[in-house]
Amino acid sequence: MTRRLVCFLLPLTAMILMLGVRPAGAQLVEEEKVGRLTIGGTLGFQLTAMGDVNDNIAVVNTFLDRDLIQPLDDVDVGLLTSLDVRYRLGQTPPEEDPTASVPFTKRLSIGFAWGGLNTWSDFDVTRSTVRFFSRATTYYPYVLYHFPFIEPIAPRVQVYAGGGPIFLKAGRVEWSLEDNTTNNFLVDGDLAELSGSGKASGSGTGFTLQAGASFQLNSRFSVALDAGYRRAKISNLTLDEADGGEPERFPGGDGVEDVTREPGDWAIIDFFLRDPNGSFDGRNRQDPENDDGTGGCPDCPLYYRGGPLEVDYSGAFSTISFRVHF
Repeated sequence: MTRRLVCFLLPLTAMILMLGVRPAGAQLVEEEKVGRLTIGGTLGFQLTAMGDVNDNIAVVNTFLDRDLIQPLDDVDVGLLTSLDVRYRLGQTPPEEDPTASVPFTKRLSIGFAWGGLNTWSDFDVTRSTVRFFSRATTYYPYVLYHFPFIEPIAPRVQVYAGGGPIFLKAGRVEWSLEDNTTNNFLVDGDLAELSGSGKASGSGTGFTLQAGASFQLNSRFSVALDAGYRRAKISNLTLDEADGGEPERFPGGDGVEDVTREPGDWAIIDFFLRDPNGSFDGRNRQDPENDDGTGGCPDCPLYYRGGPLEVDYSGAFSTISFRVHF
């Protein structure tokens, strides 16, 4: 939680401080016309919900703890990167008469951003290698409104707010756990029962709301700080690769003896092959379809909830960007 707050609040605090700066030599902006077409690069942090992912990490951590191996951190912060093109519809204040009123449409900017959203959690120690990774390519058309109140006192500063839809494409999710121990007895709860890997792909949509401030360094370059909220998730994942046993949701049936399952048995594969119409409480070790009310452990976490698997990128974000004006 501390890491989430630091990643979000540092850029936000810098943006607030920048709003209070009254720049010297502001006439530079008035004397040299600032280009309305800009190209920018952005870097920032995105807080993520990731409920399904972190539920499964809790299952994995139960078994890591039994083997005295460090736990895997929850996935709660993502890295944002993007390139975008933006066009300002009007010059403000007007070049001919800085005191003249400006129509609403002249205070708008339209833009399109293309970027990436990445999250991960991993470690590599002597006894185990664990890795979760997800990535989505983002497409973000947006509209911004530039507020007029700051221009009379700080001509180099622009304050704006807006948003738009966001599209997640080429989504990629990878989960892997490798047991590096030499224990081949497969005792109930042994780490080897979780060994495996899976890769899945999908796409999703959502929306973004943002506010920010930019500072004009000169007529050619500016720097900006933004913060906002994004709601976006991938919920149509398709398993592309699986390694760690037969990729079936529940083994057994067709004359084959039903397999008693640990709450973390094949945890990586089952992460992708969960039953969307049911849930599996990890306190019961039996196959959910053959539940006789026995087995399990009182302190085992919930294995999964019902509904489709979701990779949820929703949360607050903050970014810093550098722009070139033409």
